[in-house]
Amino acid sequence: MRLIKLILIVLLPIQLMASHIVGGEIYYDCLGDEAYRVTVKVYRDCNSNGADFDAPLFLGVFKKSDRSLVKVEHIDYPGSEVLPVIFSNPCVSAPTDICVQEAVYTKVIKLPPIPGGYILSYERCCRGPEIANLNNPGDQGLTLTTEVPGTDSGITCNSSPRFTNYPPLLLCNNEPLIFDHSAIDPDGDELVYELSTPLHGGSIADPRPSPPNNPPFNTVNWENGFNANEPFSPSGPISIDPTTGQLKAAPDLIGKFVVGVTVKEYRNGILIGSTQRDFLFTVFNCIISVNAEIVDQESLNTFNSFCDGLTINFENNSHGGDIYKWDFGVPGDPNATSSEREPSYTFPGPGEYTVTMIINPGWACSDTSIEVFKVYESLDIFFEPQAPQCIIDNSFDFIGTGDYNTGATFLWEFGNSANPSTQNTENASNVVFDSAGTHPVTFTVNWNDCESTYTDSVIVHQAPTIGFEVLPGLYCAPQKVQFIDSSQADVDIDYLWYFGDGTSSTQQNPTHIYENPGVYDVLLEISTKTGCVGTLSLNKPGIIEVFPSPTAAFTVYPQELTVFDSEVQITDQSTDSEEHYYQLTPDLDTTERDLKFHFIEGGHHRLYQVVTNEYGCVDTAYRTVYVRPHTTYYVPNAFTPNGDKINDVFIPIVHDVTEYEFEIYNRWGEVIFKTTNTEEGWEGRYKSQPSPDGVYLWKIKYVNHFQIGEEHQGSFSLIR
Repeated sequence: MRLIKLILIVLLPIQLMASHIVGGEIYYDCLGDEAYRVTVKVYRDCNSNGADFDAPLFLGVFKKSDRSLVKVEHIDYPGSEVLPVIFSNPCVSAPTDICVQEAVYTKVIKLPPIPGGYILSYERCCRGPEIANLNNPGDQGLTLTTEVPGTDSGITCNSSPRFTNYPPLLLCNNEPLIFDHSAIDPDGDELVYELSTPLHGGSIADPRPSPPNNPPFNTVNWENGFNANEPFSPSGPISIDPTTGQLKAAPDLIGKFVVGVTVKEYRNGILIGSTQRDFLFTVFNCIISVNAEIVDQESLNTFNSFCDGLTINFENNSHGGDIYKWDFGVPGDPNATSSEREPSYTFPGPGEYTVTMIINPGWACSDTSIEVFKVYESLDIFFEPQAPQCIIDNSFDFIGTGDYNTGATFLWEFGNSANPSTQNTENASNVVFDSAGTHPVTFTVNWNDCESTYTDSVIVHQAPTIGFEVLPGLYCAPQKVQFIDSSQADVDIDYLWYFGDGTSSTQQNPTHIYENPGVYDVLLEISTKTGCVGTLSLNKPGIIEVFPSPTAAFTVYPQELTVFDSEVQITDQSTDSEEHYYQLTPDLDTTERDLKFHFIEGGHHRLYQVVTNEYGCVDTAYRTVYVRPHTTYYVPNAFTPNGDKINDVFIPIVHDVTEYEFEIYNRWGEVIFKTTNTEEGWEGRYKSQPSPDGVYLWKIKYVNHFQIGEEHQGSFSLIR
């Protein structure tokens, strides 16, 4: 390959995420009766965040004679498809982020015959900023144009030429390209090809002008050193055969390059029109890198063992090829070859085999890898796991087995808490562990270049411990006590509790009721039948002290009365008590031992007494009094809400009612206060403002103690 110019590699790094418009072409077909079907092909980079396809596309129609605008045709967006990236060199890894979309716009338009004919054009900005052969390419767009002959040419219905193939999207740097860039003409006209400078169109400020700009059209601004006939620079030749349209190129720079090709249409030796195509080549370094690599046997096996059986699943770390030829080194076996990338093969027996793999066999970019594989049957080693033992006086023996013969070497690994921690005999004996828990044991065998490992574990039980507690607090007979076990063992524990009052339990965390006062010893015995077998006991003298409780009792006389004669006598009859407390109503209590009390409300009243003795033990007694209800109410005739806390609230006194409702009206009949609470009154305010002095009306509704509804009303005075 020729040397790449390093300075241009630095200045023009290939960026394979092109953006925006990348080319296009325009052609037409005459349908007769002045109708023409116009086709506009537009290409853009689908990895771009830039311009999307136009919806609609603006097609300009101009008179060729004076370049004046005739009309603008709007062509609907037809959708797009991604062009295939055709790159078939198997020895080169092509870029994966090349993506070009094609949108083919078509529309039938009317073009009445005129002298000189028409020019059709489409403008769009902008091209990608990474194009190497344009000056400020991100500011330059494209114009696609073609010509329709006029009546002075003697041609009344012409169809323009159209290119057959789209150029390849990818080119190898310093590799020649030969491409058929020919066009076909529906009328059979003579076609002549030439390289041309692509046309500029649109701007960043107006990327899709409507109407398009009038001809003549501006050309793109080439970067220094580039032009229409040298779009890859003078050192990268390109040419097109004017008769056949065969395009030859040999770029020697990497990057993106705009190329223009014009096809001219002649009939009877007279030029009747021309059509230009504008496209983009991406040139990259096609570094041929081929490497054959069979993954070696030691890397294949997790435990560095050759004894995994006769079947090997081969792994392939090769790159740069698509065709593989494997030979597993077994002469006479027609199945000892494969064309898969990563085949699997079962060898006929134990031994050493030379395995060969060739990638791209017969090509210039071929490579070979050879590895020797040793195959043996599995050692299939094993040892029986040992039964758990107690930490006290533990001693373990292990017997190893497997498919190995004389000459095998052994390694037992028991961990740092074992004595000994390793042994190198087939069978291991008298292994003592100095800590409780689960201990892994590993048995490794090496034989005939094979290695196999088997791991199991043994369990060493911790010696049991005994303990228990009770919840702290004051214990008063009869007392329920919760016992909390804190014993520990690695196996199941059997429990036996002695509570000191002649009773016992086998629960782990029992509860027990001490009926009588006294001081009690508690004894716990635990036993284990597996692991560390044995029995432990723990006695806690005097851990439970139960104090005597007082007895609450009182009388209420009479227990049934009326609201007109509602006084009762309460007499204490408790024993062994020092402090007394009565709850007479939800809002009233007393510490008197004997007293008289008047009930105001009718109904059932539940009284209770709480007594406490010298130890702090308590007892409670309950009594019920029934006061036969009688509905009564009283409504004052005036109040003085002046803030002196005397008669500041207007509130009725009502007893033994339900469904109570109390309302106050001003002199206009407006409700200014309302409540359903017999304990709530009016403070002489309405809408947060003091109400004026004067006479107000009240109304009371309720259901009496006979469950009969009543309604009362009257008036009162507000005096400040």
